[in-house]
This record gives sequence, C-alpha cells and structure tokens, in this order.
Amino acid sequence: MNCGSTSAQEQQPGVSRRRFLATASCGALASLAADRLLAGPAQATGAEPSTNTTSRKFKYVGWQVGVTYQSPQPGGMTRDDMMRMLDEMARHRMNFLSLQMLSFGHFDPKHDGYCWPVTNPKLKPLWDSTSVNGQPKTEFVREAIAAAAERGIEVQLFMNWGIWNPGKLQKSYPETANYEKRPQPGKPWKTTWFFCPDSPGAWQAGLDDMTDLLTYYAHPNVVSYGFENLCSHDCFCKYTQKKFQDETGKSLLKASDEERYEWAKAHVAGLLTKYVQHIRRVVPKIDVWLHTFGARDWAHDPKRLPDCGFNYLLPHTFHFRTSKEKFFAMLGRLEPNQCVLHFSARDIRPANYGLWKQTPESIAEKVGWVLDYPGKNLAGVLFYNPNAMSPRNVQAVYEQIKRFDW
Repeated sequence: MNCGSTSAQEQQPGVSRRRFLATASCGALASLAADRLLAGPAQATGAEPSTNTTSRKFKYVGWQVGVTYQSPQPGGMTRDDMMRMLDEMARHRMNFLSLQMLSFGHFDPKHDGYCWPVTNPKLKPLWDSTSVNGQPKTEFVREAIAAAAERGIEVQLFMNWGIWNPGKLQKSYPETANYEKRPQPGKPWKTTWFFCPDSPGAWQAGLDDMTDLLTYYAHPNVVSYGFENLCSHDCFCKYTQKKFQDETGKSLLKASDEERYEWAKAHVAGLLTKYVQHIRRVVPKIDVWLHTFGARDWAHDPKRLPDCGFNYLLPHTFHFRTSKEKFFAMLGRLEPNQCVLHFSARDIRPANYGLWKQTPESIAEKVGWVLDYPGKNLAGVLFYNPNAMSPRNVQAVYEQIKRFDW
C-alpha cells in the first residue's frame, strides 16, 4: 500500500508494504458532477496513448467503496449517498459494487471498526457505533443490496482480514499476536494493527466477523465475499514459530529464508483453504475473491490459489508507483488465476499511507495500460475508492470505462 517516488526500493510493492505495516477531506459521493466533462483518452493531456484500438471485453466493471472508510462524513456514507451512487452506476452501466464493511483508525482517524449492526457480543468492542449504517435504526445496506439488484448491479461484501484496533480486539480475543520479523539484536520489530492468523484469537476473530457479516446480509444479490491480508508477512511470532516446529521438527529461527518461504507457501495455502471452506459453510456456492498481488512475503503462491477455492483475485493496482512493464509482470505472475483489478483512482491519501495519487490524466493513461495488457487472465476492473476521489477523478473513471466492453 505504501509507495514513494523513483527509488528501487519504492518500486517494489512488497518492500513498500512492509514500510507501511511498521507504522503503528471532501469526497466525491455528495456530488458526482465534474468541473467539466473530461474528454476521451486522446485528449487526456500527458497520458500515454494505448496501442490497443479495440475495446476490451470484461465481466465486471464497477466500484469498491468504503461504507465508512475515508468518508468525509463522521458517520460514513448515508442512505442518500448510497442510492445516489447506485443511480450513477446504473447510468454508466457499471455492473458490480464491492462494499468495504470496516475502517481502521490507523489509516482513517475519523472512522474505526465494523460498520454494520454486529450481533455477536464478542465483536461489539470492534463495532463502530458512530457509523450511520452501524445503527439498527439507520442501517441502509440491506436496502441498497436489493436496490442494486433492481439496477442489474451485483454486490460483494469485502473485509480486510486481521486488521484490527489492537486495544479493542484484545478485549474479546486476548490470545493474539501481531506479525513480527526475524529477531535481530537491538532491533525488535512488530506491527501493531496487523495480526497473525497463527494466533488462536486472531483466527477466531476472522471467522466470527465474516460469519456475522454474511449472516446479517443474507441476500441472493450478495454474490461474493472478498478479503485481504490473510497471509504470512514473514512472521516470526511465537505462534508461527510453534507451527513451524510442530510441522517440520526444526526451529524457525535456524531455518534459511528459502526453507521458511517454502513452508510458508504451503502453510498459508492451508489457512486460506480452511477460511474459504468456512465462508461456504455460511453461504454455500458464494464466490470468494482474494485481494493480493502475490508478494513473496505474503506467501500467496499463485499456483496454489486455485486449489484454495478462489473464483477471482483482486490485485492491488496503482496503489503503488509502478511502470507499465511491472504492471504486466504482476498480472502475468498471477496466472492462471482470473483477476479483477483493484484499481486505485484516489487523489486523497489516508493517514500513515503513502498513496500514489492519481489524476484524470493518469487514470486515462493507466486504463490504456489495462487495454494493452496481452494476457488472458483479466476479467474486470473495480475502481477504488470514490470516498477518496475528487469529483474530477470520479468523472474520469466514468469517461474511461467507455473504452471497455461488458
């Protein structure tokens, strides 16, 4: 998620991710009218033109929006915000809406926690009681799911696995651990808001919040569940050390980086498989998407992911500074998995997060890259996050999707 300017380190998503993990506005939804109607891609000043003269066929084109995350309003989105967005999506033929159902105070100090009326008492400390949608009397996402169906828009519920406020999480789930790097004398390192799935409390919290969310929003138009971050992050916490010892008979502290990585790929694939199976016990036949770009330290092995039960990957796209060649290489690395791009079109940064800001011109340029991608594993694009986009960037997205066919 983090990024920089032009250094070799900043060009690498995995390195940038580690940097932001170590760190313990006026949105576009109120008015989707732009200052001016942006011209097509040929008039986008400074944009690299696409060499592809034909439109690209996609299955999914739409938004991912935080119901509270990066909203300019204290209570997050309102019913009117959501209905206005659905109408705009329908007018521009978008067919998919992914709803991010939590926020994190570390990246958005105005909003923290789950933004639906949670029913599991253990989750109450993590509930955002200030969110409009989080209150039973003003909850509106149920209505929005049905309204989306009427407009031909499918809905996904999305969560960030294991990113929780530590003080709140440990009130109900004390047996948890943050990700920790390999111990070095005088250089202790651990995250604060990112939790390791090998710790029993974190694993159970991830099962509980997903179950509560999918049960609360049981509706046939909730066609998929997506999540991020159930991974490795090169963790050396006490729980991961014990797992490695139990499964290999060796000490993780004495293992080479390659030994640890090969074990982590298999281990994380097992965790992902168990989690997907649990999702489908709650909602049989639901599609499951994983938000990942296959970074080595996450141990998301693209070749193993189809057997974990995923329908699509939702790779980070243009959150980080990159080049056209590296963008192509990232998607190629994720083969054979079908991908729907998690295309960051934001120009408003979260806190503690070095976002690569986009402009109408850069959005046009990056859509050209998408059109030029030569691979066969690209199924769609979700643009993220209209809460953190100026009206001009929102309108740029609507203009640029005219270059797609779906």
